[in-house]
Amino acid sequence: MKQFFGGCLGAFIGVLLGIFILAIVLVGAITKSVSDAVSQTKVETEVSKGKSKNNPVLKIELKGEIKEIARKDVWSFDWRELMNDKDLVLTQMIRSIEMASKDESIKGIYIRIHPFSASIAQLEELRKALKNFKQSGKWIYVYADNYFQGDYYIASVADKIILNPQGNVLWKGLASQITFYKKALEKLDIQVQVFRHGKFKSAVEPFILDKMSDENRQQMRTLLSSVWDNILQNISESRRIPKEQLHQYANDLTIKDAESALKYKIVDVLADEKETEELLLEQAKSDKKKIFVDYHDYKSKATEKYDNESNNKIAVVYASGQIIDYVDGNTDDVIVPSKILKTLKKLEDNENIKAVVLRVNSPGGSAFASEVIWQAIQQLKSKKPVIVSFGEVAASGGYYISCGADYIFTDHNTITGSIGVFGMLPNIQNLMQKDLGVYTDTVKTNTYADFMSVLRPVQNREYEVIMHSIEKVYNTFLKRVSEGRKLDINYVDNIGQGRVWSGKDAVKLKLADAIGTLEDAIAYAAEKAKVTNFKVEEYPKPKDPFEQLRDVLNNIDEDVEEKVMKAQLGRYYKDVYFLKQSLKNQQVSYFTLLPYKIEIY
Repeated sequence: MKQFFGGCLGAFIGVLLGIFILAIVLVGAITKSVSDAVSQTKVETEVSKGKSKNNPVLKIELKGEIKEIARKDVWSFDWRELMNDKDLVLTQMIRSIEMASKDESIKGIYIRIHPFSASIAQLEELRKALKNFKQSGKWIYVYADNYFQGDYYIASVADKIILNPQGNVLWKGLASQITFYKKALEKLDIQVQVFRHGKFKSAVEPFILDKMSDENRQQMRTLLSSVWDNILQNISESRRIPKEQLHQYANDLTIKDAESALKYKIVDVLADEKETEELLLEQAKSDKKKIFVDYHDYKSKATEKYDNESNNKIAVVYASGQIIDYVDGNTDDVIVPSKILKTLKKLEDNENIKAVVLRVNSPGGSAFASEVIWQAIQQLKSKKPVIVSFGEVAASGGYYISCGADYIFTDHNTITGSIGVFGMLPNIQNLMQKDLGVYTDTVKTNTYADFMSVLRPVQNREYEVIMHSIEKVYNTFLKRVSEGRKLDINYVDNIGQGRVWSGKDAVKLKLADAIGTLEDAIAYAAEKAKVTNFKVEEYPKPKDPFEQLRDVLNNIDEDVEEKVMKAQLGRYYKDVYFLKQSLKNQQVSYFTLLPYKIEIY
């Protein structure tokens, strides 16, 4: 009887919990819709009808993460976020800034920098939009309590850079650190067996070396120097400080407090936030205390750029994350052939879609999945123009899926190239036998029936077979690049070998066509499609509340594990996660993958 009532009570609690979860999702969905409608109405009445003349300064608060694509998350317990869409989305920000440059009611932009994160490519595109804004004759003021290097790169384009008197500007140059696991794995009696083509293909080095190889050190130095030189050049032009001087400031850690930042003209004014707002009142020549129009209220006006009656459409497809063969559950942060092929086929059959822009932000991944996606892009390309826009990284498999496009735009600082292949297979025989006392005995019909077992080392014949597959994948990769970029295959092999390049160098090497932003790619796609009036449609489409709920429930264990790892490991999370995933493999997988990235902090 107790078990009966206990079961009833459990079922009752389960039903209540289900109703509670469903209520949250529905309230979130309804609230989001109402919030969007209110925001749109507010913009139309205050901005479009000219009533924002009393609020002539567009205020943009940079905090949190700048995202590539809008993903409205109604699955949230933060009611403030449910009521207001506070996401910073790169395309929305750029189009809002462009709109503000043409809006007669906007006199200038005030950027309030809080701690925020953005990739190098995002910083570059946002900075370019702000630079274009200044060409309209309008001004930009920036304030922060402290400036990290990425913050300062954005701020450097402003007319006035304002720093809290108790703050500082971190100015130290760029560095890239790689964590090596060889000794740790030896202590665990785990051997990682590596197979690769490409002397610069460094993804496997953390498992077999204690430090960077000479080839990897060479390519990283070249990459960092290219990115750093571009940053110095742009800041030098905006601040009128010689590049060499900026470089020396970083070398000597010259900027050690707010006073030295002012002395060396890194900033223009020392003031707190309240004093900054008083300066803005003076700059805007307004006697009113409220002069700001909030970016999140203003941003919906940016849709006007592509708001017309035309049926012509340019599709923007975001391909972000590692390329994998398949996945169960949430696919937002990875590129899976089954999902992206479905999208590309839909666009191919849609007569209103006149061209497709593929926004690639991927370090690569599965070689097979990359080939499948490449084939789908070729099929789409036979029907309509396909233009690629590189984000932060488009390397290895990320470059593989891009190389056959009609035209490739890259950012100066994009990490790209890495044309190479590798595979890994762990051998845990010593761990099992010596450390755990676990032995395995095998009966087999053929000599290599237990081929690719993690319980013994690879034999010579098996190594030859694996390397044959590695070479075959590499040669196919070379052929795809050679045909897509119209380059001699020997030349591609010479600049390949797994070597990474900056976007700037990629253009020189003809791996990409031009330096440009996503907006440049959209404009070029429209030109190739011979359309002037068009709308932009972004893919993947935002998920509805029930799809989000399903993803949350399906991946709750993985999400909890991932969050715990991130909290405990901090910036080393990705290194350990990559090691964990690599050691989970029970067979050799062939990767076109870049394991690291450059972070400006």
